[in-house]
Amino acid sequence: MPVKNRRSSLLSHCFAMAALLICVLPANASIVLYGTRVIFSGDETEATLKISNEGKLPSLVQSWLDTGNGDMAPEGIDVPFVIAPSLTRLEASDQQMLRIIHSGQPLLQDRESLFWINVLDVPPKTENAKGSQGSLALAFRTRIKLIYRPKGLPGEPRDAPEQLQWSASTTQDGQAVLHARNPTAYVANLGHIAIEAADQSFKVTVGHVLPGETATFALQKPAENEQPPKELPAGAVVVYTSLNDWGGAEGHRVELGR
Repeated sequence: MPVKNRRSSLLSHCFAMAALLICVLPANASIVLYGTRVIFSGDETEATLKISNEGKLPSLVQSWLDTGNGDMAPEGIDVPFVIAPSLTRLEASDQQMLRIIHSGQPLLQDRESLFWINVLDVPPKTENAKGSQGSLALAFRTRIKLIYRPKGLPGEPRDAPEQLQWSASTTQDGQAVLHARNPTAYVANLGHIAIEAADQSFKVTVGHVLPGETATFALQKPAENEQPPKELPAGAVVVYTSLNDWGGAEGHRVELGR
């Protein structure tokens, strides 16, 4: 079998195993990422992400990029970047720099573009007390944002979350939802959203808002046997936190528009 095909087969095997055993929380994984997001500046040719193996055993580390669908297999994804090395063995206590390189494909120059970095930690199988090879090794995936930031964008990225325009509507199912429109050229990353109205507080699903787009967020159930409100009263306030380039949080409060 050609080397390229063997490598592709190995990547597919790792991804298939991850689909069965995956955990997106890195707390119990050996591989640690030094950063919560990577900003790829438009005036640079590449960006880097440092990873380290904090475990006591070597790990096989697979890295790839996606455009937002985290369930796609790596070989089926077309992104304007390559990551190297895409597959490496990292010994215990060792570190590795992952290089993210622009492939030359055109990118939007009037706004930021959002991609995702996936790092899959596949630990080796370990023998049990009787020397059997039947023990289970869990694969852990960590997924963080890769933001391409062109040169010369207007304004500052830290100001984007404050400029979000919030509104609410009711779905066909009769549930209130929250909308956030982002009029800026930067991705607005949100870490917490809640609605305060009439001495009540409702948690809202979190996420991000892409430049020039509107994101919709659902209200969570107040309690196990309760349903979210069908509409939000006048004077409701959106309380949210935004995350900056380094993962730091800043709080915001704004009255809900209609």
